[in-house]
Amino acid sequence: MEIFKIVVLTLSGLALIYASSMRLINPSKGNFVQTYVENPENVLANDADLLNEIRGIGAVLLLGGITLLLGALLPGFRQTALVIGGVLFVGVVAGRLTSFAVDGIPNVAIERATLIEIVLSVLNVVGLLMAFFGKE
Repeated sequence: MEIFKIVVLTLSGLALIYASSMRLINPSKGNFVQTYVENPENVLANDADLLNEIRGIGAVLLLGGITLLLGALLPGFRQTALVIGGVLFVGVVAGRLTSFAVDGIPNVAIERATLIEIVLSVLNVVGLLMAFFGKE
């Protein structure tokens, strides 16, 4: 079952690196700010506070993705990486589902991202449980 953990960590790490890179490189292209920039009163290019928040979270997710890839490569670090992957993905999913309940259903792209995040969170938790209970 080591292969399962490696695949989960690799997919999860690549997903985090992709999403975080978009936030770091060009936050205005992110789906999560489209509603914000559609309002003519909001100018993302001049909003240093919002850009700082987006890039700050992007950097955290980038480091999380790198950590997960390291876990895929280094057997001794695998369980730690699964904990980090589980915490990150379960946290994101919990936040999104809370937002669905409180703020309403977002656009289809965010719904799709949430579905992928749910799958990755379940896979990370399953991998962690396998590591914890010694299912090799």
